[in-house]
Amino acid sequence: MSAGSPKETNLESLMQVGIAAARNKNKEAAKGIFTQVLNIDRRNERAWLWLAAVEEDQTERRRILQTVLSINPENRRARELLEAMDRQVELSERASMRLGVQLLIGIVIALIIVGILAYIISG
Repeated sequence: MSAGSPKETNLESLMQVGIAAARNKNKEAAKGIFTQVLNIDRRNERAWLWLAAVEEDQTERRRILQTVLSINPENRRARELLEAMDRQVELSERASMRLGVQLLIGIVIALIIVGILAYIISG
């Protein structure tokens, strides 16, 4: 596709409409527009990045960002977003682990107290 070609101009116009929809929080419309761009140009890095920005499903967002990196392994924004997602997963896992340990400690303490009370009552 040559620079300034009608096809390129149309894609850029579509991108601008999609970006405006995304900025106005109209995620479904933005998704549809970015998908149209990608149907024409599967390697459109900007469209993939914007699609990731409006995607709410974390698994799908991760897949989209990985697609950006497969197109351009040097894309810093996609890498940063994936790293942020990884940190969020790690924080969530740590919080779950802490909660699990706290619950286990609580159960053990409750069992000890019940054991002590049973010993006192029976003895």
